[in-house]
Amino acid sequence: MKKVYFIGIGPGDPELLTLKALRVIKEVDLIIYPGSLISEEMSSFLRKENVKAEFYNAFGKPLEEIIAKIKEYLEQNKVVARLVSGDPALYSSIMEHIEVLRDEGITYEIIPGISSGFMASARLGIEFTYPELSNSVVFTRLSGKTGGATEEEILTLAKTKSTLVFFLSSGLAEKLSTLLLKVYNPETQVAILYKLSRKDEKIILTTLSQLAGTMLKEGITRTALIVVGDVLKLMDKNFHKRSILYGKK
Repeated sequence: MKKVYFIGIGPGDPELLTLKALRVIKEVDLIIYPGSLISEEMSSFLRKENVKAEFYNAFGKPLEEIIAKIKEYLEQNKVVARLVSGDPALYSSIMEHIEVLRDEGITYEIIPGISSGFMASARLGIEFTYPELSNSVVFTRLSGKTGGATEEEILTLAKTKSTLVFFLSSGLAEKLSTLLLKVYNPETQVAILYKLSRKDEKIILTTLSQLAGTMLKEGITRTALIVVGDVLKLMDKNFHKRSILYGKK
């Protein structure tokens, strides 16, 4: 059967793979992986789990070359897995692949993974939604060389008092902090989460006014999330807000 699987492999820890993701990865013939994003632990683990598959590094390859590789295997009735870091729903660029596959009439399936956005909540030990602090979570990115939300859009989002989780914005920390200071207090808490679930993971708490300086000091320019919002107050304070679900009857 000619089929391509798009598989979310999570933020880096092999133990965060879903059972379905691992089962499919063990069975496929070609594994296309993001060489610039996959962790060493994950790469080593997957190569041990599937010794028969060809591992193809998609980093730096044009879409046309990747599609050609996929079709090469499909023409031999072999199964292909296209791995993406985190979850395919967020900033994975899989749609440009899928649109080509649709044009060719090729079947595909998406297998979700654990997003680093959710891993951030776990590592911080808090919910990203909490009564009176935040009723919404926004996953976004500041516009840079490869696109993203405009400054006007970011300001609009900040004014909603939602929990803001910034992807792909580490290299724009100064621009981001300058922008958010138009809405937030300089002492607003910020969390920097670098290489979540990996051996060299770092979690740094700072303030919005110190964000750019902290990122510069730590040498973080990529592979990090930036979380901004009142829910970070939950890290050192109990508010004892009860939900209706668990309230007294």
